[in-house]
Amino acid sequence: MFDVKLAVAVGLALFITMVLPAQATQCSLASVAGSYGYTTSGFVAIAPGTFVPAAAAGRVTFDGNGHVSGTQTRVVAGSSLDETYSGTYSVNPNCTGSFTVLVEPDTRTSTIDLVWTDNTNGVSAVFTNPGFILTATGRRISPRETD
Repeated sequence: MFDVKLAVAVGLALFITMVLPAQATQCSLASVAGSYGYTTSGFVAIAPGTFVPAAAAGRVTFDGNGHVSGTQTRVVAGSSLDETYSGTYSVNPNCTGSFTVLVEPDTRTSTIDLVWTDNTNGVSAVFTNPGFILTATGRRISPRETD
């Protein structure tokens, strides 16, 4: 009455479903390379203790060799400005990372910590500059195939 083949098949299926999630995605400069569309929202300080709303939408590109660049339209306290930026990025095997960019035309440096999600098709970020309370979410413009 006990079907050995069925028991082996069920056991193998259970083993595979338990082992596969344990093999987490490893990230690298190359695996996150590509372009992402994103939105940013939050607040920026215009004076000590005085914050105004801020938002942006843009495109960021990671080149696979540690260089990042992008364009965005940002709005601070109702005033918009088109910006470009470029700099460098780093990626940890656990899919966390950071980048630092020089933003033009108002010449400021922004630092961002981030985590790539969904097989590096998604990204969540937070700005780490003093006076910035900004978060961002993005999606890969051309999604990677899932492994």
